[in-house]
Formats: sequence, structure tokens, C-alpha cells
Amino acid sequence: MSATSIGPRRGLAVPGPGVAVAVDAAVGAVVTVLLLAGLARPGFPLLRDWVATPTPPLSDAALGLGESAARAVPQDVAVVWATRALDAVGLPVWPLTGLLTAVICVWLAVAAGALVRQVVRRVTGPGADTPGWAGHLLRAPAVVVAVWNPLVVERLLQGHWSLLAGVAAVVTMPVLLARPGPRVAAACAALVAAGLTPTGWVLAVVAAAVSLGCAGSGPGVGAGPGGGRDLERGRRLRAATALAAVAVVTALPWLVATLLAGGAAGGGVAGGGAATGGDTGVAAFAARAETGIGTLGSVVALGGIWNSAAVPPSRAGWWAAAALALLLAVWVLAARGLWRARRDPAVRATVPLALVTWLLVALAATGPGVAALDALVGAVPAAGLLRDTQKFVALALPATVLAWGFASRALAPRLRPAGAALVVTAVAVSAVPDAPRVLWDSLRPVTYGDGWATVAGIVDGRPGDLLVLPAGSFRSTPLWAGGSAVLDPAPRMLDTRVLVPGDLVVGSAGTVAGEGDRAREATEALLRGDDPRELTDLGVRWVLDERTSAGPRGASDRTLAATTTRFADAELVLYELGGPDGRELAAGPVSPPPAPAESRAAVLAAHAAWLLTGVVATALAWVGRRSRR
Repeated sequence: MSATSIGPRRGLAVPGPGVAVAVDAAVGAVVTVLLLAGLARPGFPLLRDWVATPTPPLSDAALGLGESAARAVPQDVAVVWATRALDAVGLPVWPLTGLLTAVICVWLAVAAGALVRQVVRRVTGPGADTPGWAGHLLRAPAVVVAVWNPLVVERLLQGHWSLLAGVAAVVTMPVLLARPGPRVAAACAALVAAGLTPTGWVLAVVAAAVSLGCAGSGPGVGAGPGGGRDLERGRRLRAATALAAVAVVTALPWLVATLLAGGAAGGGVAGGGAATGGDTGVAAFAARAETGIGTLGSVVALGGIWNSAAVPPSRAGWWAAAALALLLAVWVLAARGLWRARRDPAVRATVPLALVTWLLVALAATGPGVAALDALVGAVPAAGLLRDTQKFVALALPATVLAWGFASRALAPRLRPAGAALVVTAVAVSAVPDAPRVLWDSLRPVTYGDGWATVAGIVDGRPGDLLVLPAGSFRSTPLWAGGSAVLDPAPRMLDTRVLVPGDLVVGSAGTVAGEGDRAREATEALLRGDDPRELTDLGVRWVLDERTSAGPRGASDRTLAATTTRFADAELVLYELGGPDGRELAAGPVSPPPAPAESRAAVLAAHAAWLLTGVVATALAWVGRRSRR
């Protein structure tokens, strides 16, 4: 296929799909550079839940076989494998997760552009067949809003970089499946990529099911001689079967790990934990109402993340209401185009889903909604995936993309394509106008001190577990992220079992307890200043004090006075639970044994199946694309 095709107006040359994809990718790359420029600085990303380290171990925790639920599976194992591959060929490791995030953002942009092209070319009306580069200009606002929006920015600030793969898959599924002759291999590849995290998997599965279910509706579907409708139905059935099989394989890493780990001590898949007071923490993770627009307005604007610390300043004041008004104006401009395209399968798969998503996420933040979801999560461990309901606002992003695409076309007759594109893009940017600055300030890669390597050389592969000070799962030190809270990197730095309770303090909502009961018991004993034998009886051999970090240390000095200091520098102090002369206590470390070799092998096999499925699906999608060309 040539780079151009003949346009509908008097044979005008119209750039073909290849050029359109390249333009969308270029626009997406520019937006990505603006948002993620901070990650180009040398060092490892470390912000809230985003923890990158130079030597992540293939530990039981990385496999999902530790005390905590398998929330970052298969992400952690994939990062370990990629890190080792980069090390093997002599390439630097520090850009890894930043580059992956950039690739995902560009994927989001390309998928958004493809979705707009797919719907617009089926619609008759002003600007629907805009020839030449004017069409690319009118599509640009939709490409920009797919990446530059409160959902993406707030999730980046929370450190949920891998979740964006699920968001990209949500935008991709209507392009591939809500059409005659669905492109199954590409959809399977998107599903595998989304499966980096359990929540991403859920998002992709929902989007795929809705898109495929709407593929049989719309004008022209199943038309033609020879039983075309039956042929299309058969295609959709085969597509559903293939996607279901891939969904099962993609879920195996965290399903197998959860089953073999005994449900993470009752925590369940990716979501266990109970809040103090006996509830599941659903209220703490509900969508949050932004200033002046309420919960419903927040989620319609693709915002409302539960953690106010991950919200850009522009969304924390009166500007949130102004941005919502501008957003609603865009929807008003797009309404006519969306109505005319209402029979299109992609529109049917996106706009109703957005409406339902906004309503359910907002209802889940009300008293009855919290009670209902709390009961569900408490009764069904796997339902912990639903606890952070604001994540599911991602299901409304495809409809938002289409609204921006139609709004720019509605303005084109009055402002010309360039003016319409500029105005509607400005509305997208105005939703989070300070995003580049906030992300630049927050995404400050760090360089770990040499002491970490020394500590690793002492504790890696040795029996006994390690406890960290100050107490808690997060660190706040001027050495990292300017003092912002970051998840403790010790479990992803040291090849030993690091006891982390996983408790999370969520503002006024209280403390949401994690699944690490033994870690919590050992931490409480250390803070009380108990005899070191109390800790060794719980399997603790090492205590690592991250001395520059703020946090509770209690009376731990009393306990540590009866231990041996194995290493100390300005940042870290490593203690071994032994007497003043360095001898181990008589009780010795009696930590539970590591996961059996059979369990590790089973989980690694599930990861290998996930990876192989992704490679095969990507190869088949590429071959299919070549054959169509």
C-alpha cells in the first residue's frame, strides 16, 4: 500500500493510514516528552508506588509468593528479566521503567488517533472527510487528551506507571474489536501488555468484552450475500474464544501465586488488607470529590484519585470547576457528531460504557456504595481488585477521545482546521495546565548510595528475615523525591525476605492495614524495645535502619543496643541480632522457610506462558498487518 490514497473529494491526495499513524505517534511523543522529561535525568524513578532499583531480585515477593497480595505481578518479574537482559548486553538499567512508560504513552496516543479515524470515516457530515493534513490537525486534540488528562497525570504522580498499559488497552480494544472482522491477534497482544498488573488486566478484559459485544451492531455489519451475518457471528465467536484463552493465560501469574501463597494470608488477589476498625479500606480508596465539582464532576473530568498528595495544584482549587465547564462545552460541541455516529459499533462500545462508569464510580463513593463494595471485598478476596474504584475511570477515556475528535470537527467550519485544533487542544491541556512542571518536580530519579550494595552483600542469600526502620512501608527522606513519600525500596533492592506490614495511612480515612501480620508483630516488638529474642523467635535476623528517613522508631534503641552493628554509613545502619561479641543469639533465626521450589517453578512457568503468549500474539498481529497491506 502506498503512503497516500485517493481522497473522496475530486481525487485529492489524502495521506494514508501509515502517515496518520506516524503523525499520531509524533504528536504523542511530543506530549510524552513534555510530561516525562524529568525521567531523562540519570537515576532510578522513585515516587510513591513507583520503585525502580539497579538490581531487583527474583524474590518470593516479586513472584507474589510472599505475605503480601500479588499486586505487582507479573510486573516485578518482567522488570527483573528486563534488568538482567540489559545487564547482560552492557546497557544501562536506569532508563528502563521510564522508557516503558514513554512507550505506553505513545501507544495511548496512536490508539486514540486510530479510534477517531475509525469512527469519523464512517460518518457523513462537515469535516468527516477532511482531506490532507487538515484531517491530522482535527485529530490532534483527541490524541493529546488521551495522554494529557487528570487520570494519566495523577496515576503517574501516584507511581502507577504500569497501570497505563491497561489504560492504553482500553482505548485500543474498540479499534480492534468493535468492527467487522476483528483483529484478534493485536487485541490479544494488547491484553497481554495490560496484564502487567491485575487491575490493568481487568480494565482490558472489560473493554474487550464490551467492544466485541458491540461488534455485531451498527450499519453494514453482516451485510452481503452468502450468509455474511452468520460469517461475522462466527468470527466474533472465534475472537471471543481466543481472547478468553489469552485472558486466562495472562492472569495465571497472579492467580497461581495467590493460590500457592494461600491467598496472601487471606488478603486475596491484589487487594487484601483491612483497615483499622475491621473494614476493608474501601472508603479510604473511594474516588475523591475535587473542589467545587463533587465526586461525579471529578470522575467525569477523569480525576478524583483518592490520594490528595498525587493531585496537581491546579486540580486542588477553583480551577477544577473552570476546567470541568470547559470539558462540558467540548461534550456539547461533540454531541451532534456522536449522535449521528450512534449506530457505529465503536461509539456503542465507548459512550454508554463511559456513562455507566461515571455513575458507578461516583456511587461507589457514597455511603451505600461504600457499604456494598465493602461487603463484597470482605466476602470475596479477589474483589479487592475493585477497591480503588477511581482506576476504572479509564473505561471512560475512549468516549472522551471521541468527544474531542468530534468537537474539533464541529468547530472547523467556523475557525478553520488549525484554529479548531488549537482551541480544543487548549481545553485538553487546561484540565491539568501545570502537569509538566509538577511531573518534572516529582519524577526526580535518584542515585542510591553505595551503602545499599554493601548491605546487599551481607544479607543476600543468608538465612533470617530483615526488618526495617523507621516503621512503615513508606519512606520520607530528603535524599529521595525531595522528601515526598516513597515506597521503601528495600524489598526490591535486597535478595532476602524483607518484612513489610503493608499498612497505608490514607489521610483522615485512617490506616488501611496490609497483609503482613508477622511483619506487624515484629515491628511492634521492635518499637516497644523488646528483647532481641522476641524478634528472633519471629524469624528476624537483621534490622536495617534507613536513618535519613522520618518515621516512628519508638524504643527500638533498647532492642538494638543488644545487637551487633554490621554496617553503618550516613544513610544506613545494618544490625544483626546477636550479642555484643557478635555471637548469634541462642534462639537463632527461625523464620518460615522460603516458598518451595515447586511453587516458584510453577509461578515462573506461568510468567513464561504470559510472556510467550505476548510474543506470539504480537508476531501474529504483525504478520496479519503485513498481509493486509
